[in-house]
Amino acid sequence: MQKQFFSPQTPQTRVAILPGEKALAVATRAIATITLLALTLALFTGCSDKQEAMAEENPEIIVSTHKAIQKTYAPGLQLTGTVFANQEANLGAGFPGRIEKIHYPEGTSVKEGQLLVEMAGEMLAQTETEYLTLKRDYERVSRLVENGSVSRQEYDHVKARFDASTAKYELAKKNTQIRAPFSGVIVDYMANEGENYFLNFNFEPGYSNTSGIVRLMQFNPVIVQVDVNEKDLAKINKELKAIIMVDAFPGEEFMGEISLIKPYLSTRSRTSAVEITIPNHDMRLKPGMFARANIQLPEKTEVFIPMEAIYRDPETDSEMVFVVKNDIVQAREVERINGLGEMLVVTGIENGDEIIIGGKNRVQNGDKVRIVNNGGK
Repeated sequence: MQKQFFSPQTPQTRVAILPGEKALAVATRAIATITLLALTLALFTGCSDKQEAMAEENPEIIVSTHKAIQKTYAPGLQLTGTVFANQEANLGAGFPGRIEKIHYPEGTSVKEGQLLVEMAGEMLAQTETEYLTLKRDYERVSRLVENGSVSRQEYDHVKARFDASTAKYELAKKNTQIRAPFSGVIVDYMANEGENYFLNFNFEPGYSNTSGIVRLMQFNPVIVQVDVNEKDLAKINKELKAIIMVDAFPGEEFMGEISLIKPYLSTRSRTSAVEITIPNHDMRLKPGMFARANIQLPEKTEVFIPMEAIYRDPETDSEMVFVVKNDIVQAREVERINGLGEMLVVTGIENGDEIIIGGKNRVQNGDKVRIVNNGGK
């Protein structure tokens, strides 16, 4: 008995298919499926190739920009330095001797000419006796030479001895009585009362190393000394103003001005020492304090760009800025000249240039870009 096969065409109808006819139907369906897949693949491939070709013809990188702005500003030269006394001296005697009397304790403010220390008077007494004796001889011979009782030669001999004794006596007085050569503050004693003075040298770094008994400093005004690089020396001159800040008084500013530019440079650092004088009436600024100085330079008009526009080339370590002209990127190598907050002055940029700030890491010279979210600043 011959078997019959039924194919469900609809829920209501079934068609009998013989075995040979079944194979033919299956083959026909397979061919139709393959043909449909091939047509679909060809269609998508054609679209993709067309899109790639269009992208190559019209490449587009989205970036954001900021306009370079011309501003007039007062640039500042930022430096660090140290506070020093306006005057400093280590005072002592010209020859060894015993310290007889110290008149004031450390920290005392004294006036110019005030007696600070007295040395033992043995040598002074000896020279004073000799001086007084020769003074009487000189006065007597001076009277006698006038009436011709003493020869001129004898007079000259007595006068020479008297002059030498006078100089010796004055020197002894100066070395026995140590007085303040300027008004200031006694900051240190390097020998004590009752000790013998033998040319005591000071070896504290940063201060005078000369021999002495007492160290005197003038605190009003004070000096801030900074080192200025060779390339910046042409920018500064005497009487330029400077703002000084010290760690002891955070947030407080002290005004000063340049009073001295040393006429030579260090052969090691290629810098010149510059002194800034600051009034210090309240004596709050002390020698040895660390100071930050902002020397205020004359006003200038220059073109600024945002700091974020700078791109550093990882291979050459040079800095670049990307400018957009007619939607085309121009890569420009730049050098920093000055800064003002988050804005920079660099070489090779003109006022109004469109500078890429967003997307600068994705562009190269000659790329075509589309600007969005343009700050227009």
